[in-house]
Amino acid sequence: MLNELYTLDRSLSRFRVNVQESHRWVKRLGRSPLLIASVDSSGAVAEIGQMDTQEAVSLFKIQPSNQANFPQVTWNGPIWDLDRKSSAVQEWLACPDKDVRRRAELLRRACTGTEIATGQGRAVTRMREFCRELAERFPRDDESEFAAFPVLLSRLLGAALSPQDWLRGLSDAAISSAETGTSELLASVEALLAGEKTKVPILFDLADCTDFRCRVANPRMGGYFSRRLNATEQAGTTIGRCALSGVEMPLETEKLPSPNLPVLGPTFLMAMNPDTPCQTRYRRIGTDIFPVGKTTAEELDTALKHLTTADREGKNWKRVPGNNRKKFHLLVVYLESSPLLEARIAEMFTGSEKSDRLYSAICEEVCTALEGRKAGESDLLHVFTLNKIDPGRVQVELSDAFSARQAIRGSAEWALGARNRPLLPMKDDGTVPSPYDVMRCLQMQWERSGKRYAHAPGCRLAEVFDLLIADRPAAGVSARALLEMTMRRTSELLIAIGHAARRGAWKNISREAGEFPVIAASLLGITLRKLGQRKENYMQEPAFLIGRFLSLADTLHAEYCKVVRKDDMPPQLLGNALIPTAIQDPNKGLARMRQRLCVYQAWARGKKGTGLARWACGEMGKIATEVAGKLPGLRFSDEQQAQLLLGYLARSESKNEEKIEEGATN
Repeated sequence: MLNELYTLDRSLSRFRVNVQESHRWVKRLGRSPLLIASVDSSGAVAEIGQMDTQEAVSLFKIQPSNQANFPQVTWNGPIWDLDRKSSAVQEWLACPDKDVRRRAELLRRACTGTEIATGQGRAVTRMREFCRELAERFPRDDESEFAAFPVLLSRLLGAALSPQDWLRGLSDAAISSAETGTSELLASVEALLAGEKTKVPILFDLADCTDFRCRVANPRMGGYFSRRLNATEQAGTTIGRCALSGVEMPLETEKLPSPNLPVLGPTFLMAMNPDTPCQTRYRRIGTDIFPVGKTTAEELDTALKHLTTADREGKNWKRVPGNNRKKFHLLVVYLESSPLLEARIAEMFTGSEKSDRLYSAICEEVCTALEGRKAGESDLLHVFTLNKIDPGRVQVELSDAFSARQAIRGSAEWALGARNRPLLPMKDDGTVPSPYDVMRCLQMQWERSGKRYAHAPGCRLAEVFDLLIADRPAAGVSARALLEMTMRRTSELLIAIGHAARRGAWKNISREAGEFPVIAASLLGITLRKLGQRKENYMQEPAFLIGRFLSLADTLHAEYCKVVRKDDMPPQLLGNALIPTAIQDPNKGLARMRQRLCVYQAWARGKKGTGLARWACGEMGKIATEVAGKLPGLRFSDEQQAQLLLGYLARSESKNEEKIEEGATN
């Protein structure tokens, strides 16, 4: 990961992209609601409020370790050591949650006269000790825009209250606020004061925050934290050559930054566990193995944070499916000459699971932006994906670079490939699938004629990129691998779709199928095109024609059942039943078909035969003449099997069959 981040940082520096200064201790708050405690001039908590997730996630804290956090502190509750069997506690617990005022008053009574829980006083002392360390690096300056933070530190340090008295004041303020607050606020206060082994995040701010130009609970405080910490950073005594930049500088001797990234959460840029024996095989561990300069480490952290902010989603980063349906990776992409290009490049390489925009429209927009910058063969797009394999380790799943021209050409070829197939007997507007769609589709193993699916390991993003990007050396290998996987995962569903269209009954198709038949058929078209098979040609080949023959046999059989058997349809029509045989041995499949077709052909040519049945017989005769002597002696190849499946699935060209398709458009 360090190499990918160093390339990103060099690109930002080379093209003079201004990024917000960052320090490895400065981290965003988590995606969870929190309490906000207002500290008055005496250093006591005067009031407690609640902040929602959307507002909290935009704020920052200083966190050098899991034990030191400020101004947001994760408080390990409960503060009070309550006797759960006492009558006061039982009365509080029995009060309905919706009666906020009454329940808060009962909580106050339950806490009155109770001892502070063991370890709570130490938590206050530990917080004050960290504030004292910070006060040395954040001197008070009443003229500064960010004067509120040093004032907050001085108030907490100057409070003439013992830890126990300070906690009692916090408890009184919390209950008083809860009495006039919402049920959600009361629930958080109860968890803090009397919950069972709970962790409650609390953000400290000033009670008179409106008197300051920038309150502590403001996103701009993050930049201030980083600037002050960087300005007061200890240079250290270890000087050496940074393994990334090659420059002599103070080296990072402790640990590298661990930014909180979208999708992945807290991410260690370098994780080495000294308790793992194999890590110390060469008698080195941590930063001794790969020396990185302090300045370089901060620059890498800053560059990665800047590209993964919330407003850059879809442009520089996006989540992408992993190897199963519950796993997601983080994809980061940027144009070397313009890392912060305002185009949805990341979405072009992933797609979006929730966007209403067509993937083809997103690709067209990005390609227009790249062409507008005259991006050519020398202008590279860098892309890498990160996978969190466990809480301590993140690995690079994919790291690649290709020219903008390759991406533009590849996008056009991908769209052509998606249409390299016949129209389907269902709602089919020629939608181009995204890489996200493809990867999700291949994680579903369809079973029991499309009635259900099981979760299965999907394909790798690198294989999809081999088809999406032009002139990839492994395009042929990946195309064959994805073609084979698509057939294995989705053939049951696609055969069921063709069968349902001929029967005019869609009830056996799973509601969850959705757009996956179109995606799977489009992927077959994409892979066939990469293998040199164009629909103008393969639709005239024996494999595709055999598929059409089987489809027409279903149509003839269905018409016979409607007229002769009075709409009594068998579970499986003739053509559908012989698909496995035709794939294994096309000559044997056609021989069996010839034996079983006689009765239906005789009926169709008689007086009671319908026009559609006679048309199907005529088309089958043309196909039989066309493929005579051209069938292989053995089973079809993977490419030919896909062509047969598309032939069976293809929408009929007969106007008389329009009524068959009505049920598929709902």
